[in-house]
Amino acid sequence: MWGRCPERVHESSPEVHVRRSASSSGSSVVSIGVPPRARRRVLRSAAAALSVFSAVVAWTLTTGPAASAAVGSACLLPRTGAHHSEGVDTWESGYARPTGHMKALMVFLDFPGTAPDLTTQQVAADHFPATTRFFDRASYGRFDLGVHPVTRWLRMPRPATDYAISRDWNAADRTAYLRDAIAAADPVVDFHGYDVVYLVADPDAPGVDSDATKVVNLSTPITVDGTPLRRLVTVFERHPPDRNVLAHETGHVFDLPDLYYRPPAGSNADWDTHVGDWDLMGSQFGLAPDLFAWHKWKLGWITSDQVGCVTRAGTTYRDLSPDETPGGTKLIVVRTGPDTALAIEARTATGNDHAACRQGVLLYKVRSDVESGDGPIAVIDGHPHTSACRATSVYPPLADAPLGVGESYAVPDGSTRVTVTAHNSDGTWTVKIVEGSPVGDDTGHRS
Repeated sequence: MWGRCPERVHESSPEVHVRRSASSSGSSVVSIGVPPRARRRVLRSAAAALSVFSAVVAWTLTTGPAASAAVGSACLLPRTGAHHSEGVDTWESGYARPTGHMKALMVFLDFPGTAPDLTTQQVAADHFPATTRFFDRASYGRFDLGVHPVTRWLRMPRPATDYAISRDWNAADRTAYLRDAIAAADPVVDFHGYDVVYLVADPDAPGVDSDATKVVNLSTPITVDGTPLRRLVTVFERHPPDRNVLAHETGHVFDLPDLYYRPPAGSNADWDTHVGDWDLMGSQFGLAPDLFAWHKWKLGWITSDQVGCVTRAGTTYRDLSPDETPGGTKLIVVRTGPDTALAIEARTATGNDHAACRQGVLLYKVRSDVESGDGPIAVIDGHPHTSACRATSVYPPLADAPLGVGESYAVPDGSTRVTVTAHNSDGTWTVKIVEGSPVGDDTGHRS
C-alpha cells in the first residue's frame, strides 16, 4: 500500500493501516446475534479451491470501469492506473460499492498450544457495532454494514509464531496463513453471500502482531461456497483494539486509499502531514475522522447535485452544508489540471467528528494520478503559522486548518481565492470563490 507496485507482481502485497499509539480506547461488550446456517454443507476438499494461493496475492486486480458517471462534468477527475485512484468518473467494478445493506463475515482463528482468553463474542464486540455506526453516520444512512460472526474459535494447523506475522509480512508466510485460515474455516463456515470477510486471530496468542492488520488483495479471486473472494481483511488487533481500525481497513475494501505518509525505515518523520485528523483513511486516531466529501462522492453517498463545480472565471457564492450532516451542497470543486482539483467542504464538531478541534471550511488538493500512500489528498493549512489541540491531535499543525468567517485562502498561482463570508443560522457556511484572475497573494496563505 505504500509506494508504487506494478500490477503484475504475483506476491502477497497487502494494504496496511496506520501506525500504533501507546494507548487504545475500549469498546462496550454487546451481544451480537448470529444468523442460522444457510444450509448444511457437504465436506469437500479445499485443496483445489485454495491452490490458487500459491501466486495470486497482488497489489491490484485487473480492472475495468463498471459504469460511467454523469458525462460532461468538468470536475469529474478521471480514474487512472494508480492504486486506489481518487478518480470519480467511473466506479471500479472489482470493488463492492458500499450502498444499501452489505453482509460481512467474521471468522475467529486460534492456534495450537494456547487457549484464547476471550470469547468470540467479546472480540466481535471490540469492532461491532462501532464500525457499523461509523459507516451509518458517514453515509447518512445510505450504507448498512451487518456483521455475522462465527460463534466459536477455529483451530489453525500451526502456532502463530510459525507464520512470522508482522507489518511487512513475508509473502510466502502470509500466503501460507491465508491458505491455512480458509482451509480451517471451509468445512464449518458458509461463505456464501458475504461481501466482506474478516479473518480474526486470537489477540493473545504468542506471535500475533497487531501491526499486521491489513487488507490483502487477490489478483485472482478464489471461490468458496459459490462466493468469489477478491480481498480478505486479516485482523490481529489486541484487546481492546485501536479505535476505528476496522473501519479504516474496511475503507480499503471499498477502494479508498491510505492518505498518510510512511517515513523511510529509521526516520522519525511524522506520518500525518498530508491530512492530519481530517479523514479516517489518514489516521484511525483522528479527532475528525469522518470521510472527506470527496470520498463520499466517490462512494455514492452524496449525489452529483450536491457537488458544485466551478468552471468559469468570475465570482461564485455557495452555501456549504457540513460534511457530517445529511442534505445540502457538500462539496465545491475547482478543476486545476487534468488529474487535479481543489476541493472545498465544511466541517463541524458533530457525528463522527464530534471531537473535532476546529470547525469551518476545509480546503484540500486532490490528485487522481497518485498512488495510495503517496499523498493523493493534501489538506491546505488555513492557519500555517499556528497549531491546535497539541495534546490530542495526530498532527497539531493541521488541527486548525479550516477557515473561519472572514478568512481567505489564495492559490499560490493567483488563479483562485476562497473566502468564508458567513456561518448561517441553519448551520451552512457561505463561501465566495473568485476564479480566473490573479488575486495578489502568491503565498497561498490566509488573509
